Formats: sequence, C-alpha cells, structure tokens
Amino acid sequence: MHLLSCRLQRVRQHLDLQLSFGRQLTLVGGVNESGKSTLVEALHKTLFLRSTATGRGVEELRSRTHGGLPEVELCFAAQGERWTLRKRFAGAGGTCQLSNQKGQALSGPAAEDELARLLGLEGPIEGRRIAQLPERWAHLWVRQGDAGFNPLEGKPESYDYERLLQQLQSKTDLGTLQSPLDRQVVEQLQQRLGQVFTPTGRVKAGSALAQVLQREQECLEDLNGAKQQLLELEQAMERLGAIAERLHCIDQDLRPALLRERELEQQQQLLQAELEPVLLQRQTLEQQQKQQQELKRTQQEQQQEQLRLQQQLKQALEQDALKTEQQQKQEQQIAAAQQQLQTLRTRQEGVRQRLDLLQLRRERQQLEAHQQEMNRLQSEANRLKQTLSQLPPIDAEQVRGLRRAEQALAQAQARLEAMATSIEVLQSDQAITLADEAIQAGEKRQLNSITELQVGAGVRLRVSPGGGDALPQAQAQLERCRQDCERLTQQLGAVNSEAAEAIEQQRRSLERDLSDLRSAAKAIPWSGLSERLSALLPRQQDLEQAISLDRQEGLPSDPTALEELDTQLRQTIQQQSSALDQQLQQHQQQRQQEQAQSRQLEQCRNRLEQLAGSLAMVEQRLQQESTPASVEQLQRLEQDVKERRAALAAMESERKTLQQQRQGSVGALQLLEQLNQEKELLLNERGQNEQRCASLGAQNPSAQLELAQARWENVQQERQTQEREANALQLLQEHFHQAQAELANRYSEPLCSALNPYLGALLPTGAEKALLAFNPKHGFQQLQLLQDSQAYDFARLSGGMREQFAGALRLAMAEVLMGAYDGALPLVFDDAFTNTDRQRLDPLQAMLQRGMEQGIQIILLSCHPEDYQNVLGWAQKSPLQSLEGANGVEVTLSR
Repeated sequence: MHLLSCRLQRVRQHLDLQLSFGRQLTLVGGVNESGKSTLVEALHKTLFLRSTATGRGVEELRSRTHGGLPEVELCFAAQGERWTLRKRFAGAGGTCQLSNQKGQALSGPAAEDELARLLGLEGPIEGRRIAQLPERWAHLWVRQGDAGFNPLEGKPESYDYERLLQQLQSKTDLGTLQSPLDRQVVEQLQQRLGQVFTPTGRVKAGSALAQVLQREQECLEDLNGAKQQLLELEQAMERLGAIAERLHCIDQDLRPALLRERELEQQQQLLQAELEPVLLQRQTLEQQQKQQQELKRTQQEQQQEQLRLQQQLKQALEQDALKTEQQQKQEQQIAAAQQQLQTLRTRQEGVRQRLDLLQLRRERQQLEAHQQEMNRLQSEANRLKQTLSQLPPIDAEQVRGLRRAEQALAQAQARLEAMATSIEVLQSDQAITLADEAIQAGEKRQLNSITELQVGAGVRLRVSPGGGDALPQAQAQLERCRQDCERLTQQLGAVNSEAAEAIEQQRRSLERDLSDLRSAAKAIPWSGLSERLSALLPRQQDLEQAISLDRQEGLPSDPTALEELDTQLRQTIQQQSSALDQQLQQHQQQRQQEQAQSRQLEQCRNRLEQLAGSLAMVEQRLQQESTPASVEQLQRLEQDVKERRAALAAMESERKTLQQQRQGSVGALQLLEQLNQEKELLLNERGQNEQRCASLGAQNPSAQLELAQARWENVQQERQTQEREANALQLLQEHFHQAQAELANRYSEPLCSALNPYLGALLPTGAEKALLAFNPKHGFQQLQLLQDSQAYDFARLSGGMREQFAGALRLAMAEVLMGAYDGALPLVFDDAFTNTDRQRLDPLQAMLQRGMEQGIQIILLSCHPEDYQNVLGWAQKSPLQSLEGANGVEVTLSR
C-alpha cells in the first residue's frame, strides 16, 4: 500500500493544496507554521477517523481564515488497485466516498468499512474515541516531537503487533514461531478464562462460577428461611399451649370464685333485708303499745312508697324494652360500619404490603451492593496484611544504619589494602614457600601481616608490610566492621542495604495502600450489614407470601399509583373511623346509662322486696299487737336474729376469703367483665395462632429444612468443582506462557536481523547491533544498542541517537510488514531528526536510501530540506518502477 496524491481544501491554513507523492521519497520543505504538520495530521485523520466524527478531532481541521468545511481527497494503491478516497468532515453530516478503477464506488459506512479492510483494521475511529487515534499506525506516522520515542513501548496494537508476528514467522528459517494450534490454544484459554474471570482477576458476573456462588448464597438463604419457619411454628405452638392454660384457669378457677363472691353479696343483701323486719318486730313486741301508731304510719308510708316504686318500675321496664330495641338497631349499624371499615383496612393492608415489598427490595439491593464492596475491600486488605506480614520489619533508620555500616566496612577494607604489601614471583629455579605454602612462578600474593618467606633450603626472609602498628588496628577495625554488617544483615533479614531499602519501600507502599483501603471502608455503612441483609429476607418472604394469599383485585402495580391509593384509603379510613368512634362512644354512653338504670331497677326491686317484707312484717305485727306479747315469741325472734347474724358473718368471712385470694380492691362484677374481655381476646389470639400453625405446617418444616440443607451441600460441591476447573485453567495458561517465553528469541532475532543493516548504514563502524527481547504476553521489550561490547538501554541514549535508532527500527518494521500490504508501505517523518548533528546527515541519508531500496515509501517533512538533497537526488535518478508518478518528489510549502 502506498500513497499517490492528495488534495486538501479548507484545512486550517490550506485553502486548496494539491501534491503528488514520490514512489520512493517525498521531501516536503517549508518554514515553521507553513502547514507541514497540518498535512501530516490531515492525511492521518483521512485514513483513520470516521467522517461523521464530532468534537476536538474535527475542530482541529477547521480553517479559521477560509470559510467552509474541511475536505480531503487522497489517492492510494492497495491490493493491486488504485483507489480514490474523499472525506468531508462536517460532524454528523460528514461524507465519505471510496472508488477504484474497476468502477466500484462506495459511500457512507460501507466506504468506511472497506477503507478499514484495505488498511487491515477493524473499523475507523469514532469521535468519542479520539484519544485512540494517535495509536493507529504509530510506527509508520512519526509526528513532530515523537521521533525520540521507542515505538515498541506503546500498546501492541499501535505497531500492528499481530501482522508483525505473522511476517516474522514467514521470514524466519526456524520454523513456525507460533503455530495456528498454539494460537488456538491461547485464544481458547483466554476465552474460557474470560468467561470466568474479569481482567482484574475477579469472578465475572454471569459466569458459571458466579452463578454457582449465587445459587450457594440463595440456598443458604433458603436454609436460614427454613430454620426460621420451623422456629416460628414452635413458638406459635408454645403460645397456643399458654393460651389454653390461661383459658382453663379463667373458666375453672377465677370465674367460679367471682360468681360465688357475687352470689354471697346478693345473699348478704337479702339476709340483711330479712333481718331488718325481724329486728323491727322485736322492737315492736317490746314496745307494741307504744309503737302501734307508729307502725300504722310506717305501714301507710311504705304502702305509698311501694305504690310509687311499682309505678316507677313499670315505666322503667317499658323504657328499657324500647331502649333495648333501639340498641339492637344501633349495634347492627355499628356492625355494618365495622365490616365496611375492616374491608377498607384489608385493602389498605394489601396496598401497604406491596409498598413495603417494593421498599424492601430497594433496600436489599442497596445492602447487597454495600456488602459486595465491603467483601472486596476486606479481601484486598487481607491480601495486603498477609504480604506485609511476610516482609521483615525494616524501617528507614535501620536501612540508614546498615548503609553506614557497609560504608565503614568499605573504608576499613580500603585502608587495609593500602597498607598491604604484594609479592610476585617472576622466575625462580628453587622452591619458594610463603607462610609454609608453596608459590610458583607467575603467582602474586598480597600480605596484610608479618610473614616468613623461604627460598630453597638456605634462605629465609621475614616480610613486614607497611603501616607499622596501624596494621593490626586496621585488621581489627575491618573485623569489627564485618561483624557489624553481618549482625545487621542477619537482624534485618536482608543481604545488603539495597535489598533492605527495597523491603522498606515495599512495606511503606503496602501500609499506604492498606490505609487507603481503610479510608474507603469507612465510607460504607458496614455496621450490622450482614444482619440487616439477613433480616430483610424473612420480611420479604412474609410479604410475598401474604401478597400471594391476598385475593384482592384491581390493585395497581405502579408505586406512584399505590402511594396515591394508600393516601385515599388512609383518608377514607380516618373519616369512617372517626364516625365509628363517635357511634361507639354514643353506644357506650347509652350502655352506661342502661347499666345505671339497671342498677336503679335492681335497687327498686330490692327496695320493693324489702318493702313487701317490711309490710308483711308490719301487718303481722299489727295483727300480733292485738294480742299480748309473749316471752316465747320474743325468744324466737332473738334466736332468729342470732341465726341470721351468724349466717351474715359466715357469708362475710367467706366473701373476705375470696377477696384475699384474688387480691385487689376492684369489685367482683368489674372483674367478671374484665375476665370476659380477656377471654374474648385470648380466643381471638388462639384462632390466629391456630391459623398460623396450619399455614406454617402446611408443608413439613423439618423436611423442608433437611431439603434446604441437602441443596446447600450439593451447591457447595458444585462450587468447589467450578473453582478447581478455573484454577486448573489458570495453571495451564501460566505453563503455556512459560513455554512460549522459551521461544521468545525466535521473534526478536528476525526483527533484529532486519534492523541491523539499517544500523550498519547509520553507524559505518559495523560494531553496533540491536538487542531486543520478546514476551508472548506483552510483546517486544528491552530495546538496546550494543556498542563496544556494552549494551545501552534506549532511554539512556542521547536525543539524536534515540531519533536515529527509532527511525532505523521503524524502517525495519515497515520492511517486515510490507509483505502484508502488497510489498509497500508509507513511512512519514515530520521533523523527525532535529537533534541529528551535521556529521550524521550522510549516514542518515544512507539509512533512508536502504529503506527506499527495500520498497518503503518515505515522506519526509523538514524545515531544512537542503539537508536531504543527496537522498532526493538518488531517488530521482533511480529507474522508475511504474508509469504513475516519479520516484522522488520535492514540495515546498509557504505561509
């Protein structure tokens, strides 16, 4: 693929710029701000940016001096055809047209897709992904200021990584570097691992493992729900037993005692009423004559009172019958109102249950999100703590202490070596021993202490090194320093100060990360999070069960409609409740009045009974007073009074005993009413608990618990199986990457072989070579220049050398990649060699000339085109390879 010509209209400072590209070299010259970089940027965006893109990428092409929208026409050759591309950048209204010599014409998205296919890409860059635009063909498009960057340091996609590997495989003599089967294994491993884990190593949502974990959580929740249901059933049954015991106590113990007490009270009143006439008769017998007139007067008064009370009793009975009929009608009305109110409350309860269920679901989702985030932070914190616990406890002061000890040891060693004496045997025909150890000719020894030297059998020499008395001190100082260093390294668990400093920096980084995690965890309301989440599930299940049992129809499902219906029902219930309360209050008042009237009637009847007895007694006494009183009759009266008072005393004693047993000052009648009310409440509660037991026991809770336990255990086994399979895939991928790493040099050697001839042209000494490493996972790395047996990293080279080395690498990459693009590729240099000195210009042009000889189309933009006239002349003189265009073209731009 190579460029033929282009035309820029209304692109920044260019109103209408047309130029043709040389097949081998296009030299574009011009001063600063003449539009050279604009030309490079416009060509790049025409090839790789979608015409309908919006935003900064398109605004940068707009002209501030010429009206209209930017348009670019580009002619190029690809796949044996001549293509013409026209793009008009107008935001959403932009257009793209692509045609060839065979008459094929495409427009819009179809043209964009075909262009991407010709360029070997998946598709054009969208406006929202403008940040990815510089990565397209970054190894072939050198922008101003980027020439000194290593093209291999970017993402693998930015330098056509996959095609580069394919071409290197096709060029090497070592066989297939990565077979289709290897690639298929890698893709399948990545695909299967991608189905289970996210790029960060976490379990992927929706994967089989995630689903198993979710089912395990659901089974655990079902197990807890079954336990809770069994517990609620047991509690309901215990409450039923307690209610039965209380009802038995009321019916068999409390109520009979109160009835007996009430009976005694009535009997006391009757006996007391009967006793009064007897006493009166006795007094009458004693004063018969004196009180006869009084008795007649009393008889008359009592008869009048009896008549009056009988009339009142008759009227009261008539009124009581009338009020009883009215009360029945009122009770029917109250019952109807209560039934209507109960219906409304039941409907409101259904509405509230649905609103509560919606709220519970929202609250549960929020708590689950908090719980997941908290679990992630806790897991990361545990990992950091474990890593921190594995590192020796080293601080900065200890590192400085070890470094001072190492410096002291080095100084002591240097001092001792300065005092030492060296002996070298140049030649000897006799045996020589030094400190009873033989040395040969050519050997050299260094002496740090007084040593005996023997030559042959008759010569013995004593050799003393310099320093005098300071030598033993230096040796002792060296030994102390060595012991201090060994003690500190053993204490810190590090081989030297560099290792200790690395451990200390790692500990500080881990502690800082752990502090950040604690800060992040404080922002989560973690207190009681699991308990609140566990407590929500039974409530949600109860609500869902209650809603499923609810047979109400016509209830909306929309939360807003439910809220409005709940408000309407609450207002209606409040109004009807107020009206019902008023009716009940009036009914209660009427009942109180009836009770008061009943008590008055009872008193009236009692009084009539007393009056009847009294009148009978009075009549009897009046009849008896007509005869003389007898002692015998008086004694009988006394005995009768005594017996009646004894009966009253016995009744009073029994009644007090009963009062003491029940404890309290409340009357028996009131207590009876309270017991009746309590009994009614207990019966209602018993019915509710029986219904709850029937509901909870509809399915055997114990069997449900065992079933939930079995399901949970089965899911646990399934989760363990999934985890083992995922771990096995990770281990297999790790071994596969290790095996691929052993073949890494098979990728780097072919690329270095293509790069070294360019370095040979650039550095004529021939001793310089390129070194490159390859990692199957991360691509090409560690670009170095081997010079005088010394390897220099790319980043350590000078600015000019980095530009030239990177240019040679780009030429080599283009040469390798040409096979995938019809044997040609354009390579654009925009002021790429500004730091190159004058002495390197000729070798640089020789390097560019080699690239052109290999078929690379070079487009060179420079403020000093005169520096490249030699290579331009060579291109212009070289024989034409096609009838379309020249091999070398020079263009000069002006402001």
